[in-house]
Amino acid sequence: MGRGQAGNSKVSAFCISALFLTFLLPLVSAAGGGAVIDVSTFSLQDFATIEQSSYDLEFTVEEILSSDAEVEARVALSTLDGTLFDSMSQNFTLTADSSQLLQFSLVSLPFGYSVVSVELVGELGSPNSTQSLSLNRTIHHLRPIEISLAAEGQILLNGLTPEGALTGNVSIHDGDYLQTEIAVINDGDFSWAGYLTSSLLSNNVYDNQTSSLVTVAPLSSTIVQVNSTVAVYEGTATLALELNNSGDGHPADESRQVSFEVSSPPLPFLSLSVELLTQDALAGDDLTWDLNISNTGSVDFNGHLACSFGSQSLFDAQIQVPLESSIVESLVSTSRPDLLTCSVSGMRINTNSIANISLAHDVESAAFESAGSSTPALLNGPWHKGDIAIFSMLIRNHGELSGTVSLVCETNGISYSSNGLLLDVDAAGEITVEVPLGIEGQQTVNWSLISTDGSIDSGLNGTLIVPVAIQQTLTPKITSVTWDAELGTQFSWSLDMSEGIDRPVRIRLGYTDSGLESYPLDYVVTLSPGFSTGTHTLGFVNAERVSIRATAVNWTTGFSFSSHSLSVPDDRPAYSVEFDPISVPNRPIPGDSGTITVRLSNSGDVDGRTGYVVLSTLGGAFLGEEQTLALPSNSQEDYQFTFVWPDYQSVSFKATWIVGDDSFTATNTFQSGEVIVEDSSFSVPWVGLFGGLMIAVAVGAIIRIFQNRQVGTSNPKPVKEQSKSKITSSTVDVEKIQVGCPECARQLRVPSDYGGQVRCPDCSHRFDVTPRTDQSREHTEDEDETPEVVSDGKVELHCPECDQSLRIPDTYTGSVRCPACEEVFSAE
Repeated sequence: MGRGQAGNSKVSAFCISALFLTFLLPLVSAAGGGAVIDVSTFSLQDFATIEQSSYDLEFTVEEILSSDAEVEARVALSTLDGTLFDSMSQNFTLTADSSQLLQFSLVSLPFGYSVVSVELVGELGSPNSTQSLSLNRTIHHLRPIEISLAAEGQILLNGLTPEGALTGNVSIHDGDYLQTEIAVINDGDFSWAGYLTSSLLSNNVYDNQTSSLVTVAPLSSTIVQVNSTVAVYEGTATLALELNNSGDGHPADESRQVSFEVSSPPLPFLSLSVELLTQDALAGDDLTWDLNISNTGSVDFNGHLACSFGSQSLFDAQIQVPLESSIVESLVSTSRPDLLTCSVSGMRINTNSIANISLAHDVESAAFESAGSSTPALLNGPWHKGDIAIFSMLIRNHGELSGTVSLVCETNGISYSSNGLLLDVDAAGEITVEVPLGIEGQQTVNWSLISTDGSIDSGLNGTLIVPVAIQQTLTPKITSVTWDAELGTQFSWSLDMSEGIDRPVRIRLGYTDSGLESYPLDYVVTLSPGFSTGTHTLGFVNAERVSIRATAVNWTTGFSFSSHSLSVPDDRPAYSVEFDPISVPNRPIPGDSGTITVRLSNSGDVDGRTGYVVLSTLGGAFLGEEQTLALPSNSQEDYQFTFVWPDYQSVSFKATWIVGDDSFTATNTFQSGEVIVEDSSFSVPWVGLFGGLMIAVAVGAIIRIFQNRQVGTSNPKPVKEQSKSKITSSTVDVEKIQVGCPECARQLRVPSDYGGQVRCPDCSHRFDVTPRTDQSREHTEDEDETPEVVSDGKVELHCPECDQSLRIPDTYTGSVRCPACEEVFSAE
């Protein structure tokens, strides 16, 4: 049984070996057919690219030995390294001298490169240059876009200076700007373009940035840099990076969030030490210390050093301590029991630095305490902005030695100190200091006691709140300005002071002339809040404007105008004086009484003032004076002067009107009348009258005879004799009197018994005359009675320029000069 089994095993192994060897032997058609692949019909080009995961492979197999052939076509798919991942085959019979198109569907092709191997097995021919029994082609299945950001560990963070240069430090420090470097990876076979956004959070401050357009080639990566616009702060900072949507369907790898620590900046490491150089100084002597400041840090120190001895500041300025070096500052004060303190600031330093130092100094001296209230008293209130507050305090010396103490008040960064008060042991005194108040509302004042040779008890310092009201204001105003002829320029003013306390104020009242200010009234008065008013008379000054100025005396006012002005009215009286050209009588007889009228006028829009007018001759002879009333505006007034007419043919007069400081003058010339001497009786010329009558009768008779002759002599008519009128005459002596024309005042001489109308020969005016006696004269019916005119042998002319009347001899034909206006004209 066992041997039989062993034999069977050997037989089986031999059969299997023989079968395997048959695969190694070429298949040779017994009939001798031959199949080959037509290379030109192979559809797959070497390294062809496809976007899909399948491909339809086609090629043609030809029979070239003119005999049927049994053929198997095999297709194998493998990776570039030879790993087979798919295979397929197809058996067919190829008839003699024929060809057959074979098709294979290649599916599930992986991304990347795959090798496609095609081989014919069976009855095969011998291929030529265009034929083949097997072919190998590489096909590339393109990957779609696959974008991602580098892993968190591959993100590089760098520190930048404010100027944008790399700091060179391994870590990020406080105050650095952040530069981020990250790779954008494209695992696809297509190019990608997009943007990277960065969001930095440090100390609750965000900085959001977006990169410029980023382009990544297929199967490659690009480094993108983003610089922050804000500095980072010490502590933990967070950085979020994200690509815009790539569309690859895997957004998880397109964003990263990184947390990182920001280290403290490079800092100075300072150490302060002090040494007292004057160990044996007594109270009040000079004390000197040397302060040493060293820097053993990593950067220079550039900051502030402040040292004080009690309340006294010894040093307060900027200092520089270079890296790995030290400086020494000398501090000087006076010896007294107190504490020296020094500190640095203004720049961050290492936390292990010795930045503050204190040193107590003890010596026998004065010691000061409050002798009453432990806080200063505030005097001189209530207060307004700009006022001075007085701080007062009682101090006692309870030390071993006498000493000096002062009160110091500080407000708004400014210190105010009282004068030093020297106190013996157990003595007390008052110290005061004045502090200006410049803040409305509540002003904080820090106070303390200082001494150069004594100690100050604890608690003698503090802060006081001073209530400060708004500044009081002064508002001056001119309320009205008037001008009149009696007082000149006068104005009313007001001054408004806002609520508060009584204040001294300087008031100036005056005027402006040609740009120059003048203040005749200048005085200081204490005003209470509210309105103050007054009236001031400047008088007759040349003023264009009147003004008031109000200024505070030893206090400050709020914003307001310190002066005000108004224009002086331009209206003034317009005075003029003239003569009435007609005297009364018209031509007064020298030695008789004559009257001249002087007319005063005010053509202005303002009432005038009182004055007086004086009448005199041009030679200066005084004739009269009249007081004048104040003339209203646009009015006139006549004043008459009656006097004995001077013994001249023509008299020139001068009228002078005095109004205040002004005077106005007018002149005029008047003609005098002539004295006519006449007989006391008058006889009628009867001989002349009868002679003339007879001549007239004779002439009439001759004319009548001549007319009768022209008619004819056939029928003569008798001529009646004309009866002659008997004229009765008698000689009567009648007195003549002078009558003045009411129109022009011309003197006419008429019989005293005449009654009726009289015609003036100068102005042709007719007026009635009343008889002065009871005598009556007989007149014929056709006879008119005409008064006798006294002729003085002169004619009257009128000046063509001023219409002045002149009387000249009637025989004169030359030129005439008007005595009033000096016009020369012809007498003809």
